[in-house]
Amino acid sequence: MNHKETAIYEISKDILSRNIGDNIDTIMNYSERFDISLGTIHKVLQILDSNNIVKLYKKGKYGTLIENIEYSKLFEILGYKYLLCVMPITYSKIYKKIMDNINNSFNLPIPLYFSHMRGGYIRLKLLIENVYHFGIVSKLAAMEAISSGLNLEIIEEFGYRSYVTKHIILKRKDQEISIIGMDYDSNDHLFLTKFNFQDMKDVKMIDIKYSEVIDRLLDKTIDAAIWNYDDILDKMFTLESNGIVVEDIADNDSNLLATEAVIVINKDNDIVRTIFKKFFKREKFKLI
Repeated sequence: MNHKETAIYEISKDILSRNIGDNIDTIMNYSERFDISLGTIHKVLQILDSNNIVKLYKKGKYGTLIENIEYSKLFEILGYKYLLCVMPITYSKIYKKIMDNINNSFNLPIPLYFSHMRGGYIRLKLLIENVYHFGIVSKLAAMEAISSGLNLEIIEEFGYRSYVTKHIILKRKDQEISIIGMDYDSNDHLFLTKFNFQDMKDVKMIDIKYSEVIDRLLDKTIDAAIWNYDDILDKMFTLESNGIVVEDIADNDSNLLATEAVIVINKDNDIVRTIFKKFFKREKFKLI
């Protein structure tokens, strides 16, 4: 981008962080912040005003104030024609409620789209690569990813049991556990499996897709696996008739972190952080 294009982008980004009635920064400060000449900054402010992207008015010693912001035009300048969220495949009612609540909690001037994908770690990696603007994962997955060095930030937290009600162990009845299924693409499944089976000796852990846990139990490929309690409620008859039983896991902090939904962004994405601050109404997010 040339100096003029850079100034348009940076000043638009700055205005997004402000509200109607706020002062904008001085031309001198913009010039110093963006290392762009005073003349170019002045011209860019005139362009934004004359194109009705932001209406400005001068108030003497009080500086220049924002009279109106045309957010759809502002987002276009910033390269945001839509907002894209990545979240789990909506096989449970809670995931569908999360999606509906995010829709209801936003008052956006641009469309909001959802992409559904298995594997919390993959979803988080794609946030780092800026394929998606924000993601829904468990707090456990987000914290594990951040502690491993991924440049992510949790910007919204929704409390225990907002992601899943709880996790349980599915196992074959009267069968000694020797083979455990574990999805290596899922932070939650990986951690919960290792954590809740850590005291078992001489067991083999094999890589399976999380969505195939029940199938692998039925065909006797595995003897046990961690599973989402919400997804077995309509399968209890099938499970019981095939000798598969449910075992609860402890309600300790580690297991409970996997039940909490959080919204995560790329830590360097100031624009998405500002969008949430201005357009996401947390009080409207209610899963009950």
